Amino acid sequence: MEKKVLITVDSVLGAPSGETDKISFVTEGTLLKENDDYIISYEESEITGLEGTTTTIKISKESVTLIRHGNVDSVMLFEAGKTHLTDYGTQLGSMVLGVTTKNIHIDINDSGGNIKVDYILEFNRAYGGRNKLNVVVSLKKCFDEHTIEQ
Repeated sequence: MEKKVLITVDSVLGAPSGETDKISFVTEGTLLKENDDYIISYEESEITGLEGTTTTIKISKESVTLIRHGNVDSVMLFEAGKTHLTDYGTQLGSMVLGVTTKNIHIDINDSGGNIKVDYILEFNRAYGGRNKLNVVVSLKKCFDEHTIEQ
């Protein structure tokens, strides 16, 4: 059963120069359990620069797949100690991304949870920086004036 959730995303994007850029936002989305995997989905916004894109995160026991479709199209697979190549398509063109996952932490269940990914990004085989992604998922609380105790 699909559940409405609040999704908090904290990203630290490391540039090759050593400088970092932090992005944090909270959005509404959905959480779905499909077999043994969890699927989180949300619409991107102006804040992330990916407006017009749907992001889906598929969480398995030992891997996380980040799928974007819309103005940006990509599939990024995160598995500890492994490198995966993927096409990253935008309206301006596409490039090949290399994603090397250093560490991954998955703690999710039917009520939400947390995913942490520490990875190195390469653009067309050139070092693009070390990034950290932290996603927290919590059930969206629905309040009704009749259920609030006085």
